[in-house]
Amino acid sequence: MNVLNLLEEVLRDPDLLPQERKATANILRTLSQDDQDDNHLKIEDIIQMPDCPKPECFETLSAMELAEQITLLDHVVFRSIPYEEFLGQGWMKVDKNERTPYIMKTSQHFNDMSNLVASQIMSYADAPSRAGAIEKWVAVADICRCLHNYNGVLEITSALNRSAIYRLKKTWAKVSKQTKALMDKLQKTVSSEGRFKNLREMLKNCNPPAVPYLGMYLTDLAFIEEGTPNFTEEGLVNFSKMRMISHIIREIRQFQQTSYRIEHQQKVTQYLLDKTLIMDEDTLYELSLKIEPRLPA
Repeated sequence: MNVLNLLEEVLRDPDLLPQERKATANILRTLSQDDQDDNHLKIEDIIQMPDCPKPECFETLSAMELAEQITLLDHVVFRSIPYEEFLGQGWMKVDKNERTPYIMKTSQHFNDMSNLVASQIMSYADAPSRAGAIEKWVAVADICRCLHNYNGVLEITSALNRSAIYRLKKTWAKVSKQTKALMDKLQKTVSSEGRFKNLREMLKNCNPPAVPYLGMYLTDLAFIEEGTPNFTEEGLVNFSKMRMISHIIREIRQFQQTSYRIEHQQKVTQYLLDKTLIMDEDTLYELSLKIEPRLPA
């Protein structure tokens, strides 16, 4: 409140330069906007909504419906992280759940979505159905790319690259060439190669709303924190380090603050957040070996 009062006072100064007036108004607008976030969805509210009388399943939902609601959920979760959690590498500490609860929730949501994709594919007993599920999920990932939800693209491609699914040669043999080519293109977009070079390029050229991959920023912050001291040799605050950290947080905030105009569909998010559909890594791999046993050496 003191900052807001000061800015309003500054704006009343008749000697203010035009660019100073503009900068002050921008800061004032940004600070005021943050308080109007109540009308936005929160992941806790979505989880607590009553179940739909007729729940949907993977087969009855379109790729567009899935991609839009994945994007909405991903953005709601990403937007909830307060900027203080990005300071001091709390997510790497023993008490990370207390220090950075929202970063940990975002990470858990990523893993849950990726597990859902893998579990859905592995729930089919026959190869053609599994191949069909792979093709549909790749289509969902491509729509996520069009919606600038790069986190969603990575949730899906990382599921398809799990050993339990990747090793199923008979299933992949039934996946179309177009899908394989598209998957290759999507994987290149979100690849960690060259410190996520392609993804950074995409984010630089896209207009928000967008959902970046959080892990990319956490890696950047860890690199700065570990490689640069907080104080100079003269014992002064290392402002160069602080500027680098603030630049990353500013970029994250830019993507957090621009919301998607996607209507929440309870029937879709109920399916996407259904933990009973998720199998753990060991169960997935055991199932994979039953479907296609290892060839004798």
